[in-house]
Amino acid sequence: MRRWTEQDAPAQERLPWWWDATHYAIDVRLFADSDGDGVGDLDGLRNRLGYLELLGIDTVWLTGVAMTGVGPNIGEPRQAAAILESFEHLTTAAHDCDLRVTLDIGADISDLRQPRAQQELVRTLRFWTDRGVDGFRLALSRRGAYAGGPDAEGLDPETSRAIRAALAEESDRLIGSLVEEQQSSRGVWDVDFNRSLAEAEFEAGEIREAISKELAACREFGTRPGWMVSGRSTPRQVTRYGGGELGRARAQAMSLVTLALPGVVCIDSGEELGLPEVIDSDAEKRPGELVGARVPMPWEGNEPPYGFSANPTSCLPVPADWRELTVEAQLESADSTLSLYRQELELKRTAPAEAGVGESSGTAGLFDEDTVEWYGAPSGCLAFRRGVGGVICALNTSEQRVPLPPGELLLSSTPLVDGQLPPNSAVWLTAN
Repeated sequence: MRRWTEQDAPAQERLPWWWDATHYAIDVRLFADSDGDGVGDLDGLRNRLGYLELLGIDTVWLTGVAMTGVGPNIGEPRQAAAILESFEHLTTAAHDCDLRVTLDIGADISDLRQPRAQQELVRTLRFWTDRGVDGFRLALSRRGAYAGGPDAEGLDPETSRAIRAALAEESDRLIGSLVEEQQSSRGVWDVDFNRSLAEAEFEAGEIREAISKELAACREFGTRPGWMVSGRSTPRQVTRYGGGELGRARAQAMSLVTLALPGVVCIDSGEELGLPEVIDSDAEKRPGELVGARVPMPWEGNEPPYGFSANPTSCLPVPADWRELTVEAQLESADSTLSLYRQELELKRTAPAEAGVGESSGTAGLFDEDTVEWYGAPSGCLAFRRGVGGVICALNTSEQRVPLPPGELLLSSTPLVDGQLPPNSAVWLTAN
């Protein structure tokens, strides 16, 4: 079966919609509550689609909505019918806003080796595409598997081909999976979402190695890379990178690195606000382990739950000191994490025209090419360029200021100091 490759990418007009899409991953329960029960819901999300338009993402990626088996994972039929109605209203409204909708689908690898299980998965995917879903990420589990055991290698290509063949008429739908480095299921879907950057320390050498290995794997298997710096199984990057202003500065710098890379990018909801993990100091944990939680999205106002719900008691408590982290507060600040993300996403869409390249000049745009050219960089730093004449990204993880690579400044995560890149910061440049 022919797959996409970076060396054999189709012409621009033939690229699938997901080729360089920015996904915004949402746990619906924690995003927005419409009925005052303290728990987020689909109607609450639909009421906040204007914010996602303003942010500039391409795809709403819903987690915790669907499991293998037709229909939502809800037992009571009337409740299921109401949720499906809300879901269809959501997909219609999202499409009206030029936003795609993708879902996580849970599936067991060992089950999927059976034709009956394959048919059930196909029925599930078709059930949701009939309701406006544009793509899926398969969360592949290995029930009962052990390291090196018979199910540890992942989903075999024959099984994936059978599922693909059954969905032949849905060829424009994104199907990706979350992969581990050792899985042989790499390369069987459109996009391989991976945790390499979500697990890397804030150190230039480790970050470069993670990027290089993933790009090499995607070239080998002919799939599109899917980048994640945060996710449900890893702490938010602000906390993971040291917490406070240090962690926030590093997280902002990494956003420039991730969004400069070729492939699909997934932003975890709240990441664009620089939200930290909410640490549970009373939870049992192993030495060195970080035990935290995600809490409801802070929207506006001066007191918890900050517009998430009309109910003052939300499903999880929101910290009382998040007043400056709300969407409302950050939209009013040009120096906020949210403002930085909005600038990055806007530049990804408009940089070719603003930089004087693109169709009119006959050259590729700043974010169009798929190759990554690494530059020489000072110790503790990395720098790369997208293709020939594409955007240049430089990251400083050292403790000293460093000179910038040659180029014209496009965007920086923190202000330059005497024309140099400060520690814990990154820049985008255009070639002179």
